[in-house]
Amino acid sequence: MRFHAISLLGIGSALFNVAYTAAIGLDITGTPVLKARQTVTPTTTTSTATGSILPTITDFVGFLGLDPTTANDVAVKLNDSAVALNLISPAPTAKLRKRDLVLATNLACWIIQLKFAANSCVDGTTPYATLSTMNWSKTCWLKPQCILSPNTPDDVALTMRIISFLNVKYSVRSGGHTPNPGYANLDGGVLIELSKFRTVSLSADGTVASIGPGLTWVEVYDYLAQMGTTVLGGRIPHVGVGGLILGGGLSFFANQYGLVCDNVKNFQIVTPDSRILNANAVENSDLFWALKGGSGNFGIVTRFDMYTRNDLSSIWYEVRVYSTDQTPALLDAIENFQMNGEADKKAGFVFSATTGATLVGFVYGSPIASPPAFSAFYNIPFLANFAPSTIGTHYGLVASLTSAFSSVPARHDYRAASTGVNATMYKQVYAFWMSTALEINAATNGSANMSFSIQSFSKSAVDFGYAAGGNTFGLVSKTQQWFTMLIDWDNATDDVAVRAAGKAVTDKWSEVSNAMGFGNSFIYTDDASRDENPLAGYASSNIAQMKTISQKYDPKQVAQILQNDGYLLSKVP
Repeated sequence: MRFHAISLLGIGSALFNVAYTAAIGLDITGTPVLKARQTVTPTTTTSTATGSILPTITDFVGFLGLDPTTANDVAVKLNDSAVALNLISPAPTAKLRKRDLVLATNLACWIIQLKFAANSCVDGTTPYATLSTMNWSKTCWLKPQCILSPNTPDDVALTMRIISFLNVKYSVRSGGHTPNPGYANLDGGVLIELSKFRTVSLSADGTVASIGPGLTWVEVYDYLAQMGTTVLGGRIPHVGVGGLILGGGLSFFANQYGLVCDNVKNFQIVTPDSRILNANAVENSDLFWALKGGSGNFGIVTRFDMYTRNDLSSIWYEVRVYSTDQTPALLDAIENFQMNGEADKKAGFVFSATTGATLVGFVYGSPIASPPAFSAFYNIPFLANFAPSTIGTHYGLVASLTSAFSSVPARHDYRAASTGVNATMYKQVYAFWMSTALEINAATNGSANMSFSIQSFSKSAVDFGYAAGGNTFGLVSKTQQWFTMLIDWDNATDDVAVRAAGKAVTDKWSEVSNAMGFGNSFIYTDDASRDENPLAGYASSNIAQMKTISQKYDPKQVAQILQNDGYLLSKVP
């Protein structure tokens, strides 16, 4: 869990452009300029990006469900553009001229606007200005050609038909908390943003919560607390539901209930070939497994059905702030907890250090104050309570952390590394991190701030995942730590230097852990930076299985070829 360094130190983003207008025949008001009626001849089309035969133009237009006049206009435009878009004669993608790719994207956005007028937008409009800058990190404030906010899985499925037929780039955004440019936004192409999928409801017997990917975790917890229950989910209030689960998901209660994805009963998903499926232990069970930590490789999830945890409706928590001189002692206490305290599966902690203070949060999955599991920490002097000792709710805990995160837009990056358990190693890397953090802060005139977070993932958490049917990580059954660091800064001119400083820290983790015999090649997906390749650290047999499943549910490999970026299987040898 990463707290914003700057927040803890405070304790102690015209209609279409000319090219678009020319490409699809619009006047300056966006009204289609219709040509004389033409007879549309059905044309067999071939995807140059996939080499697979696609529907004819006539069939494709039929899928759109437009009125006859508009449908004919679309068919005429596609036929007029068939050669330029390689819809007739297949050719290697590399031979496509850039203007052909622009034309394809412009046509896709025009069709999306015809079909989803109320829920799509382009540059120059107020919705676009808002939606294109909703990503958490300013590094991800990009310029998609158009943005679609679908209402239903059917909307998503039709959009994927448009994207795959015209071979255009796309990105998908749930909460947009990734700081990796191009993962949940893109320049050019189509951004599918899921903010309208905001439903949360309980099954009749209260054992399953159905949750839309457009929600944040604090919103989910708020609703469920009123129902006397909760689910496993993210620890940061403003993180979105979708990305966290598909990347595995760490919660406060991993020691007892494993990864967040291990607590999903069913995924409703739109596959890249536009099928709307349920994936669970009985139906499409191979896809169910692949979605647990498989990131965005298998389609767009439109609903998560999660097991509720009534036993976590009342919990204890306390968050303490320490001076930096106490951090070495805290790292010793963390090792002690990992070796001994984790035997109590209800216990979990968060640890995040900055150059100015260190924060530790203690969480217990029952209404028992100051349980013995945290005894190694209790005698270490602390400066203040960020959150006092409280018997409360999961929602109350997460909501109490809101002020630890700055609301001022900034540039962000984070990095991940994992190792075995050893306090001497922790302290050695912490010392290197501290000097690096101070240096980059000075070099950027106080702009860049780093955090240092130890995240314990216990043997019992690993074992719960296997007992729940397994996930894609393929972890060894032993306690480990998943380091993460967050860097916040203001100026794009500092990007290279700041990211280099972050990489130096994770490189140090590799150096020290390997030298001491505690090395671990696993990188937690939800914390990985853009140049890290977390899937490469999954079990090789799992990657092979994921690729087979990808071919089954995405035979044209749309998600691998047309998805703009992400932790893609196509990046793993």
